[in-house]
Amino acid sequence: MADNKINLVFIGDDELTLEKQLAILSYSGDIKSKVICSKSIIDSISKHTQDEHSIVIINLTANGLKELQVLNDIDGRKASIIIVGDQKNVELLSLAIRSGVKDFIDYKDYEGKLDGVFCNIKKNITHAYNSSNVKRLNAIINAKGGSGASFIASNVAYVLSKDTRLKVALVDLDLQFGSIGLNFDKVPKYTITEALDAIDDLDSISLEAYMSKYNENLSLLLPSPSDILLPGEINVSSLRKLLDLLEINYSQIVVDLPRLIDPVSSMIMEQADQITLVLQQSLAQFRDGRRLIQILNKDLDIPLDKISIVANRYDQKNTLRIEDLKNIVNHDKVYMIANDFERVASASNLGVPLCESSPNSKIAHDLKELAKNLGKVEFEGGRKNLFSRFRTLLA
Repeated sequence: MADNKINLVFIGDDELTLEKQLAILSYSGDIKSKVICSKSIIDSISKHTQDEHSIVIINLTANGLKELQVLNDIDGRKASIIIVGDQKNVELLSLAIRSGVKDFIDYKDYEGKLDGVFCNIKKNITHAYNSSNVKRLNAIINAKGGSGASFIASNVAYVLSKDTRLKVALVDLDLQFGSIGLNFDKVPKYTITEALDAIDDLDSISLEAYMSKYNENLSLLLPSPSDILLPGEINVSSLRKLLDLLEINYSQIVVDLPRLIDPVSSMIMEQADQITLVLQQSLAQFRDGRRLIQILNKDLDIPLDKISIVANRYDQKNTLRIEDLKNIVNHDKVYMIANDFERVASASNLGVPLCESSPNSKIAHDLKELAKNLGKVEFEGGRKNLFSRFRTLLA
């Protein structure tokens, strides 16, 4: 987004109304360009909705349903859309919601509401622009087998993709027993092994063919669910090239590592901005966590401030407390994830991230806080407007 400015486009058949709307927003000094389209409404909708740094205000005409259907059918639409129309028309409102527009303003109220809606959307676009410069590689690994690293990695990546506008890549490097695909109910068309085999012919564009898309911002790079790759069969140089390509396309990369110290995992951890060790509340797990921290710090020369610990399935009734964990592992950068076996099992059986199936639960809150800290981002938030609440009810 050149100079951190956005494009503003007004579409409608009443030029006087468009001029009034332009006057309402003319105070904004961070607008790159202002375009008014009062003819060929449908063509204008198709032309001006591809730029993710644009805010497009569409004033529905008598052909509002057709115009919204055209908007809904556009592949790869990136602009933020504000609709001005008859809010009492439930058919129009429902189609607007399905089209993924940011807000719907009643045509009788635009003079009082357009400014506030515009400012909120512009704030989110600016936030996304500023955050896009944050490049983070997070490696997540079990301190002891079965502690929940894949569960943590899946939800951290999902939260980052939903609560920011950043592009997120989730990479499953457990090439024998990887479960990330199961967590999202995804079977890869092309696998990470095939991407590595073709690495010399790949660029950032062709790499996308190997990614399994889960939502608008989250893509997965998965191992084969049937083939087995033995330790040592991955070329470390090829994997480093693959990471370089991922960094071009994605602001956040989350890697789920197997519990293995080898050249591949060592390279990932040396490259990572943060390494997160996942363990549960038992003395054996605490001791394994201490041993792994010692290996990372003493043998791989990874600074302690790049290492985090997640106490998964944390139970306050357990006799081992967080202070015990900190004392045993001699490390105090610890996050707690609540114990909620039923919700975790249900999400796993459904093949969806827990933060999608139970977004308001205590465990989801813990996971969101973890994602926020690991990603070094601030989440978009704020009070929902009437249209957003209505959209949630119909979703």
